[in-house]
Amino acid sequence: MKKLFILLIFFLLSACQMNKSDLTFVGESENWLAEVTVLQTKGEETYQIQLTNKGINVEEIDAIHYYVESKNNGVINFGENDVTLNQEGKYDNKSFSSNFPSTTSNDELVIKIDWNNTSEIFDLRSK
Repeated sequence: MKKLFILLIFFLLSACQMNKSDLTFVGESENWLAEVTVLQTKGEETYQIQLTNKGINVEEIDAIHYYVESKNNGVINFGENDVTLNQEGKYDNKSFSSNFPSTTSNDELVIKIDWNNTSEIFDLRSK
């Protein structure tokens, strides 16, 4: 009976692990580092993003606009206008949008960041 109980607990823990996965995509340009985390849990996909300024004086940046999309499956597409950086030159959005889970580690994302009449576009790959 004790072995059956232990086996049942192991099975339940394994099943919980199968319903949750995190994917992280990273990339950088001359002026920015970007990290997008895709959280897949119980039939839902949620996106988080962190943007880090690599050296532009934070006080010189009024606001940034960014847009992220998937290069190969077209499922991921989100962005935001007029966001501001904190004093360390970072922007975090902890829960942006959600979809049916379809993103894999083989996907590639592309991000466009606009600020002060300048823009950069670069790829994000799974780490």
